[in-house]
Amino acid sequence: MDLEEDIKDEEEQEPTIWQDIYMNGDDLQKLSVVQSLPDLLQTDRNATVQRIIPKIQQELPNSSSEFHIAASKIFKLLVEMNLNLNLMRPILQGIESRDLIVSNAWLETLLSVIVALNEATVKNEVLPFASKMSQLTRPVNFRIGCCRVLSQIALHPKMSPFDVKKDILPVVQSLCQDCLPDVRSAMCMELPNVAKGLASDAVVKSSLLPCVVELSNDENSMTRAAAIDTVVNLIQYSNSETILSTIIPLMKSLCQSSLKKDGGQTYPALARSYGKLLVNVSKHLAITDCSWFLDFYKTLSTRGVATSHSEDIDPALAVACRDFCAYNLPAVTLFMRDRLRGEENKWYGIFKELAADPCYIVRRTVARCIHEVIKILDTSCALVVPDIVKLMSDDTEEVLDSLVPHLSAILLQLNAAGLLTTDDNKQTTIDIGRALLKCQAGVFKCYNWRRKMTYLQQLECLPVCFSVDFIHQHFTTLVLKLTVEGRCRPVRSQASRTILVFLRYNTKENHRRWIRDSLIRELCNSKCSYTRHIFIYMCVHAIDVFSWKYFKEFFYLQLLSLGEDPVSTVRLCVVKLCPILKHMLMLPMDRNLQVKLEQFVSKIEMMEKDRDVLDTLKVKLKEMRTPQVSKQEALLKERMKMEEEDKIQRGQLTVGLGAPATMRGGVGQHPATAPGRIPSQRDTRGGRGGLIRARTATVPSKRIGSTPRNASNPKRDPRIH
Repeated sequence: MDLEEDIKDEEEQEPTIWQDIYMNGDDLQKLSVVQSLPDLLQTDRNATVQRIIPKIQQELPNSSSEFHIAASKIFKLLVEMNLNLNLMRPILQGIESRDLIVSNAWLETLLSVIVALNEATVKNEVLPFASKMSQLTRPVNFRIGCCRVLSQIALHPKMSPFDVKKDILPVVQSLCQDCLPDVRSAMCMELPNVAKGLASDAVVKSSLLPCVVELSNDENSMTRAAAIDTVVNLIQYSNSETILSTIIPLMKSLCQSSLKKDGGQTYPALARSYGKLLVNVSKHLAITDCSWFLDFYKTLSTRGVATSHSEDIDPALAVACRDFCAYNLPAVTLFMRDRLRGEENKWYGIFKELAADPCYIVRRTVARCIHEVIKILDTSCALVVPDIVKLMSDDTEEVLDSLVPHLSAILLQLNAAGLLTTDDNKQTTIDIGRALLKCQAGVFKCYNWRRKMTYLQQLECLPVCFSVDFIHQHFTTLVLKLTVEGRCRPVRSQASRTILVFLRYNTKENHRRWIRDSLIRELCNSKCSYTRHIFIYMCVHAIDVFSWKYFKEFFYLQLLSLGEDPVSTVRLCVVKLCPILKHMLMLPMDRNLQVKLEQFVSKIEMMEKDRDVLDTLKVKLKEMRTPQVSKQEALLKERMKMEEEDKIQRGQLTVGLGAPATMRGGVGQHPATAPGRIPSQRDTRGGRGGLIRARTATVPSKRIGSTPRNASNPKRDPRIH
């Protein structure tokens, strides 16, 4: 009882102790008190509210900048707690600080808590304060901050459209006519939120659109650029009549004026919002207007290029304009498909120029969104195949970084459109295959191992798009060489998974036998322990890709043989897989494999000298004795995989977009997410020796694609090389 009373007394005295620390401590101690306020409120809410917070509020005006910044973050939490305190006074006083950093910190706090304030506080404290900040006598940063505050007040759930019109709209209109362009631009950017608060097409048309029209003709280019974004964002708050009579003519006028010599930053802003503009006004445009907007998009997409005959244009702004045009390619493609069915050639001329732009920044953006463009084009995507081939062969690393993660999406879409088939003689198949090999050369000439691994992940879709002969001739040996001779472990692990996917969907027995024999010979029987580790990683992938029956027939005993490896870390990895090896056994059919596994475990128990291996074996033996809960689900998946493998070997399963469940689950799967993942070096750091650290290195391009010795490989197609 005495102990409980002492603890209770200490809890009651804690706010007093913190109060003394705050009153008598230095600046660092005071900061600690402020940061501890949420915890103190949970300990003793009343004492903290009555003793500590008032002291903090009292000393805030004379505190340092660091103290203000810390207090601004804590006051946000205090306001959200709905304490019985008037916390708005220190927040508003902080915004009026002469220190710009302090003022901005408190302004961000106010903007984040406005939605949590009650109606009375907003109308009686925040709104009058914002009106005072908007006066011309106030500093420019106050007036810019006022624009943001008014925008958030207009969105407050308790502010009715009538209140917004009566109390906020006059101040907004005044700020739109401010003498400084920075204030006009800031207020212009907040007009869509004010329009949302007004919730009336008529008021938006009569009160806000005139302000936007005036700002669109402003002498300052930044203000005109802000007006362009605002017009596009106001479309959703306008009716069809307003869009037809005001917004579309206004946008046409802005488009024409943006190309003048004094356009400044206007045309990049227009290019940035062009896709959103077309999506919003598409259904309101006549066919002639649709053609006009597509023609102007072509003008923007060639801004600053030599063929556009432009002079005195800032190169940086011109590149930004073309980059934004490339970013909006999917939206413009959708616009063309829906409204301009006969203008595919004109659209393709624009796309071709952007895909071959002299600046890599523009080509990088095209590569990032080209898979979306192909999906929108659907069966018409044959237009862009030459440009896809060029982008795959691009020499710039940044372009490849954007393109490689989408290779599988591109190939599968081309397959769905009938452009990539299992017919080797089709020209598109040959061109894309050659481009993939050139892309591989560009990816592997650099030291970016993540890009290499991503490229190999994308190759897992090849059985959907190419014939087994084509894959075996031009990609199997390449991926096998990366598996055997690569130096970066994630890349080699992913290469082993990719070649297993090739093996699964190969319908020719001589090909399958060659791949299996090569993997056993080059990996499992390698003299390098590092390479034997890769074989274990490959077996983990094989358990995921193949059925248990297939794995037990071709990989089970080879994996178990590494349990006698002279290197302890190799034995350790095999021991970690013992529970999986045990659970996949089906008695009495697998009695022989069960005996082999039991002999392996007994031999480890009796003869193993490595402490890490023995400790791991004890843990894994417990797992092996634990019955598997979801055995029925595993058996069902196993049956499905076996049926697919039988059909593939008999040539009865056509590999397509929706066919094999294994491929749908396997494409793009990271090795670390595979079932039964072998722990990395970090997981076995305590082990003696640990796993060998991988070093990133390039694979010489001149050796990629060469045929291993003793490989039963058909003659290569000369058109690929």
